[in-house]
Amino acid sequence: MAHNIQKNEQNLDGKVLYISQPQMKTEKLTLRILVLQAFENDWPKPVPFVFKNARMDDLKDIKEGDWVNVQYQSLGYKGKSEGEPKYYAENVGVNCIKG
Repeated sequence: MAHNIQKNEQNLDGKVLYISQPQMKTEKLTLRILVLQAFENDWPKPVPFVFKNARMDDLKDIKEGDWVNVQYQSLGYKGKSEGEPKYYAENVGVNCIKG
């Protein structure tokens, strides 16, 4: 049976590999990228997260090398293109907690 409401929040623990400086994309959108090193079957995997606008405040005390827990939502969107449709996905940071 299909449901109209889905819970779309996950958590991932990892070591911070990279945090970008704030990037102003438009008048209403500023973002920072945080990349965690996570592991899948003992293989390191870099996982990027996008923190937008007010959510960037969670990153003010986080630095590269810290261990954190990121709560995030996986979101997707359809791009504008001719011909074959193009779909994109991003992990949007909701919260980042050091520890």
